[in-house]
Parts: sequence; structure tokens; C-alpha cells
Amino acid sequence: MRMNTIIEELDRSSKTIAPEKLQEVIKKIKEHKRIFVYRNLIRSASKAFAMRLMQIGLNSYVVGETTTPSVQEGDLLIVASASGETGSVCMTAESAVKQGVDLIVISSAPESTLGKIHAPDIEIEAATKFATSKVSVQPLGSLFEQMLLMVFDTIILEMSEEKEGSNEDMAKRHASLE
Repeated sequence: MRMNTIIEELDRSSKTIAPEKLQEVIKKIKEHKRIFVYRNLIRSASKAFAMRLMQIGLNSYVVGETTTPSVQEGDLLIVASASGETGSVCMTAESAVKQGVDLIVISSAPESTLGKIHAPDIEIEAATKFATSKVSVQPLGSLFEQMLLMVFDTIILEMSEEKEGSNEDMAKRHASLE
């Protein structure tokens, strides 16, 4: 079954991300009082990450939502783009840098426009909408999108394990008007 192929690709790709890179991202997140996550069309992995950050007790916002406040110097913005050429992501990252906002960049293309604005904190080896990959048979950026969700979930798991009773605390912060 092709599902096994996807699982094998995820396994291979996950092994290319050094644990210390994830720890550096976690450290960077912890150093900021407010975290903004840019929501592009990467299957809502970014929005899910912002929700989990809130559930572990951090002040997190999704860029573009109507209730998101303006960024301020010293805030953190997290952006992801496989190609590093997504216009809205690059413009947002560039604007953030001009405003004194720190960045976390996740990409497959360190030599891209986004990579020139800020070197990727985490590089995911995967295809992009502009380039095929030898590491994946999946279409377009599927492997990148899947890996992005795994990276975000790994960060949340690591951070939540540092706090006793964290799962219970997260459940208390989960949406209650459903």
C-alpha cells in the first residue's frame, strides 16, 4: 500500500533534522512573550501550531486573523515556505525584520528569497511547488506539509513534557464553546 511509502518518506526526512535544531527553535520560542505564526496555505499546520502554543500557555496569534494584534519589536514570527519564494511569506518576513521582530524560518530552500531574509532555522528536505525531489514520490509539497506538522507537533510535545500536569492544563485551555 502507498501509505507505507509515505511513512518511509516521513521517517527518512525526520532523520535529516538534527534534534539540536529543534531545541534551538524551542529556546527561541521560550524567549518571547508573544509569538505570531504566519498562516499560509500549508494545510493549516501553522494555524494548528498557534493553537497548541496557546494551549500550553503561550501568547500566540495567527497573522491575518481579525483579532490578531500588531507586532512589536521583540515579538517572534514563525514562517514556513517549502520553496522560500511564496510572495506573501517573503513580504511578511521582510516587514517583520524591519519592525524588529525576530524570525523562525522553516523551508526546503536555504538559497531562496526567504532564505536570504533569514537563514532557515529548520530545513526540511522535500519537493516544492517549483522543484521535484529525489526524496519523495508524493506530489508537490506534500512531504514538506506533513513534515511541518510533525516538526510543530514535536516542538509542542517537547515543551509540554517540561511542565507537570501540562496535558491537563492544555485541556483546560482547549476551546469550550463547541
